[in-house]
Amino acid sequence: MPLKSLQKRIVSTIAYFDMFDYPLTAVEIWKWLYRDDSSSQNQNCSLADILFGLQSVDLEPIIDVKDGFYFLLGRREIILTRLNRYCLAKTKFNIALKVTVWLRSLAFVQLVCVCNNVSYSNGAKKSDIDFFIVTSRGRLWLTRLMVTLVVNLLRRRRHGQKTANRVCLSFYTSEDYLNMSGIGLKPADPYLAYWLATLIPLYNRHETYPKLLSANGWLKDYLPNFYSNVLSDRRQVKEDRWLNYFRGLDEMILAGFLGGWLEKFSKRLQIKRIRRYAGALVDLPTTEVVISDEILKLHTTDRRQYYRQLWLDKLNQLIA
Repeated sequence: MPLKSLQKRIVSTIAYFDMFDYPLTAVEIWKWLYRDDSSSQNQNCSLADILFGLQSVDLEPIIDVKDGFYFLLGRREIILTRLNRYCLAKTKFNIALKVTVWLRSLAFVQLVCVCNNVSYSNGAKKSDIDFFIVTSRGRLWLTRLMVTLVVNLLRRRRHGQKTANRVCLSFYTSEDYLNMSGIGLKPADPYLAYWLATLIPLYNRHETYPKLLSANGWLKDYLPNFYSNVLSDRRQVKEDRWLNYFRGLDEMILAGFLGGWLEKFSKRLQIKRIRRYAGALVDLPTTEVVISDEILKLHTTDRRQYYRQLWLDKLNQLIA
């Protein structure tokens, strides 16, 4: 019997996170419920609708449940995987917070987020800690240089084979480039949508995180039930009055000619290394590697297309 629209969306959402060995609770299914288009058949739904849909006999050959976690039939083992990774998350978040405390003191750092699997406590033991950083306008290259130096001095930067619990600094934008739709895959980019939805703002200066979400209003077209992540104080780096004062002085000094010269110098210094690192990807008209004065995206191994196709193939098997 063909599945109804809501049932398909439930299966689609569970199947997406199944690729990352992550079973979902009913609330998570509702929050991250994926909508593949804006047709009238894809109306917003309530948590009650999700709970009712999960009880449908039509889903019994596809979805199983245990201890409040929903997963694809035959994948019960990923419950233990999720629980084990949750225990690892504390160490990774503590490392991320300690690094962010130092980054907070740097001029022009507006937002520091943890992203990818670690952001929703699903990082494997040997995985790194991905950061997404937003800088002040016109100071992206200078900020990246300072951030890289600090994380290197802390001996926490990912490098070569040293990946476990190391910080990956491969994605920056300035506050002029908050709308991510320009780097999305066509016709749809579910990975980018979930990447945005699961960002965890460790340090949020001048309300940059709400501005980021506001600039990406298209996210609601795919995840209509999504709401912003709210962290407890222990998972945030707060402002410090004295740091604000001295950082403000730094930014005032570097706002004019000197800062402009250092920005250009920082770009020249880094662009050669980036070209050696990214190779031919630098000049290709793709979104794996994007280099400009507003965005630096250095994902030489960008698996968005791979995951999208894997997900679509899985759905064809489940609900064809």
